[in-house]
Amino acid sequence: MKINKKLYSVALVSAALILFLIIVSSTASAVTVENASLTINETRITTSGSAAFPAIYGDRIVWEDWRNGNRDDGPYDIYMYNISTHKETQITTSGLASVPAIYGDRIVWLDGRNGNSQNDTKGGHDVYMYDLSTHKETRITTSTIPADGFGYDLGVGISGNRIMWGGTYHYCIYDISTHKKTDINDVPIINPAFFGNKIVGVSDIDGRPSNLTMYDLSTHKKTQITTSDAAFSPDIYNNIVVWAEHKGDEVYYSEIYMYDLLTKKETQITNNGSTFYYSLAISEDRIVWEDYNNGNIYMYNLSTQEETHTNNTSVMGGFDIYGDKIVWTDWGNEKPDIYMGTLISSNLPVAAYSASPTCGKAPLTVAFTDKSTGRPTKWKWSFGDGTTSTTQNPKHKYSKAGTYTVSLKATNAAGSNTKTLRNYIKVITNTKPGIYSEKE
Repeated sequence: MKINKKLYSVALVSAALILFLIIVSSTASAVTVENASLTINETRITTSGSAAFPAIYGDRIVWEDWRNGNRDDGPYDIYMYNISTHKETQITTSGLASVPAIYGDRIVWLDGRNGNSQNDTKGGHDVYMYDLSTHKETRITTSTIPADGFGYDLGVGISGNRIMWGGTYHYCIYDISTHKKTDINDVPIINPAFFGNKIVGVSDIDGRPSNLTMYDLSTHKKTQITTSDAAFSPDIYNNIVVWAEHKGDEVYYSEIYMYDLLTKKETQITNNGSTFYYSLAISEDRIVWEDYNNGNIYMYNLSTQEETHTNNTSVMGGFDIYGDKIVWTDWGNEKPDIYMGTLISSNLPVAAYSASPTCGKAPLTVAFTDKSTGRPTKWKWSFGDGTTSTTQNPKHKYSKAGTYTVSLKATNAAGSNTKTLRNYIKVITNTKPGIYSEKE
């Protein structure tokens, strides 16, 4: 999970990118596969024309909104949208809240109510947290964070029970359970991301991006991940680290890479050299980024090697991904709104499954394992004895002797498919002990 950061202006980002640009050579093989069967179904979440910097977790989307003022002066407040109930809720009323992040029931953000200004370059901020389950707001920091001490990349993020905030070379970790704050001053990183105990960030040499460093909060061990002297914009999910690397002397010419912390294997994901600066995220087995050439958001599935993208978007102000949902800010006509893209497979699923055991004496408990392809989202089992289940991998007890036909109906957005195995489960009475057992 990357610390949610503001992109203050296109000019500022462009200037930083030119300053950071270096020449490197490509050493890994490309693996991108285009597959038109996977599409992104777009939904407009806001209509205020003043919403930006979204974050998503589960069925909740949060963002900052200046609908009661203007983009330059605010006021800014945090809003939330529940995808399941289609309900929008205003979280803050300070008018000085920005760059929210969300994990589970907790929303965190930067708030200037105790400083001098809502402008990050003039006044100070504090980190606040709102718990959706208890409806309680908590001030996490007790002394206002000086914006000038961190620079333009001031941001905040949350993962599990930890909140991280800060800026270049100076970050803080706060444990919600223990209320303990830890300063991370001895790790020279910028633009960090964190997940669980692991923090990844870009080390900095003479004002240009260099290599990725990982810091383990539990062991306090630092590990260098890259050697290219060209990495930027990292993110991490479980044991997978993703980042972009400059690949030439043209502005915005870069590629996306992945590193598996378990296998220690590096893989090049893209090969078109058009990744937008500071626009990269990962969730589960999906990587998303913005293509600078056309402004669209692209998604790559690590499991299926499928790539897909949005159409005619104009993204600025960050985006985020959770599961099969991507959220972003579309700045069409200079009136930004939040959009959500849901990944949809246009291929029918193919139902398949196995069971263990398939025969034995009554009562017999059988574990069924779904092996369907096509990423089904719903399952309907019929066990042959009049009972059914909608669990993906159910366990079922057969109480009476008999031969049972089993079927599974797998469904995704494109449709459904059913697999039936006749006389699949055989249950007998224990008339001849030793012939059958539940382990057979």
